[in-house]
Amino acid sequence: MSKTVSGAKKFGKLMTAVVILLLIAVFSVSKFIGSQNTAAEKYCAAIATGNYKEFVKTVPSDNEYAAKGEDYFKESCNKGIRQLPQFSELTATDNISAKVKITEHRMNGNLTEWICLADIDFFSSGKSVSYNDVRLTMKFSGGKWIITKTEPSIF
Repeated sequence: MSKTVSGAKKFGKLMTAVVILLLIAVFSVSKFIGSQNTAAEKYCAAIATGNYKEFVKTVPSDNEYAAKGEDYFKESCNKGIRQLPQFSELTATDNISAKVKITEHRMNGNLTEWICLADIDFFSSGKSVSYNDVRLTMKFSGGKWIITKTEPSIF
């Protein structure tokens, strides 16, 4: 008995391989773009809490706040977020949290530079401050997304 593969079986195997490759590509792109959301969330959480160690992971080393050190960063966070009228009644031990909703992802010239539009909310004890359509300029560097600029500045 001869074992020949029919044309339908060859086509089926080819289509299976194509579908698997497409699924891998979609998963990779989803992970690549989805990590932009993670970077933005970590960035805003670091600003809200004054966490310098997390902040420096999300920005380039020449960032003004990262380069001037932890004390400067924490002081800037306290002067920025905590001094807003909505948070004027908070004590030093009250926590401020951040919520980020990315509304748009856009490539900025090449695959490793993107612009994300985001709605960012800082909140604590029933009070909140919202920034809409914040433009986060991101760059893929060292295997992760870093935030190179925010317009308008959020602190």
